[in-house]
Amino acid sequence: MQITPMLSLNVTQQHLIDAEDSSRIELSYAETAVLQLMLKHQGTLITREALLEAGWHDRVVSASSLQQCISVLRKKLANYPDIELKTIPRHGYVLHLANQNKTKFKKPKAVLVFAIAVIASLFLLGYAYINHHQAPYNEILVNSKLSNVSGNIRVFTATDQVQFSAEIANKRLANQISNEPNWQAPFSSFTSFALLSDKMDSFAICPDYQQNQCSGNQLINISSETDHGSQLELSDFLTTKIRMEQKTYNKLDLPELKKHQGDLKEQIYHGDLYFAIDDHRLVRSDIRISLVDLASDNGIFYFAACITDEDCYTTPIRYEIRGHFKRTTEKWQQRTVERFDIEVSKTTLSSPNALSDTAQIIYLALRKQHLTQEQLSFYRVYQDDGTAIWQLPLVNDNIMWMQRQTLKL
Repeated sequence: MQITPMLSLNVTQQHLIDAEDSSRIELSYAETAVLQLMLKHQGTLITREALLEAGWHDRVVSASSLQQCISVLRKKLANYPDIELKTIPRHGYVLHLANQNKTKFKKPKAVLVFAIAVIASLFLLGYAYINHHQAPYNEILVNSKLSNVSGNIRVFTATDQVQFSAEIANKRLANQISNEPNWQAPFSSFTSFALLSDKMDSFAICPDYQQNQCSGNQLINISSETDHGSQLELSDFLTTKIRMEQKTYNKLDLPELKKHQGDLKEQIYHGDLYFAIDDHRLVRSDIRISLVDLASDNGIFYFAACITDEDCYTTPIRYEIRGHFKRTTEKWQQRTVERFDIEVSKTTLSSPNALSDTAQIIYLALRKQHLTQEQLSFYRVYQDDGTAIWQLPLVNDNIMWMQRQTLKL
């Protein structure tokens, strides 16, 4: 949302952006919501009740919370004297853009208007081309090992970050799943994709990947906060994984319908993503993605995640997204990736009765996403006959290897 010619509000990422030096001013959820509401009704009195509802929806807080929020916003906007948050005693607040209408210009001649329009169009086209063709991630291939089993990792890092070496990538993997030199893994090779950042490390592993195909058996998807992995032994992780996956929430298997011929095709993806933070309980997210193409580049999108922990302490958290997707392709260096921009029409998030430490981190992130985001982007990074790899906007960005099937409707 544009506030002034130099300052804009990014509601999704909760910060202000100064176009002059590209600097950012971080905001809290309440500060973002309050400022967004005042921007929508600039110059108009907004009551304290309306602002409290926007910033603290379904929460009971005192009027001092709003006063503190406005005070902090004024400090963060102190360098922008043309923006004023006025207090109307006993009533509420008004956002006033002092210099918005002060400057008047004479209308330029038609030729000048045309020239400016042409230059602006060329600039925008050039900017769009550069951004569309600039890969958001760098990719490197490194050799690796899991409990003496040799494999490789395709490591993705953001282009604006320092590229990780093979040594660091393997250290990050060992921070998630530690090496067991005296234990023989139940597979002879593996291929992995990893998404590494300064916040999260995420690994998607396919055992016994052969001839550009993944069998889909014993897929390993594990994520943690950077430098806070549980360093689980592979044998313990696989044992816990098998036990937890005996109960399935989102998998759809309808063999009796395989011969059915319909006009619509539903692409169904299913898998389990595990979160491991320090020495806390392992948390499982049973995930399903469903796509129904209505045209070559758009259709219906459904995402569901059911979150539990290994000791059944966390009562199931159910998170669902429904909406309409628009599909485009991007080049990540030499890799062609499909991007699905989701216009969210509905989200649901159940409230659990109990939460483990790790599940609490995940729930709070989902709660924030549930309340604020109206558009999300998912990336299908890879696909073969029976599996696919997705980058998910779930508790930061995670990468996940999933089984897939097609259902004709």
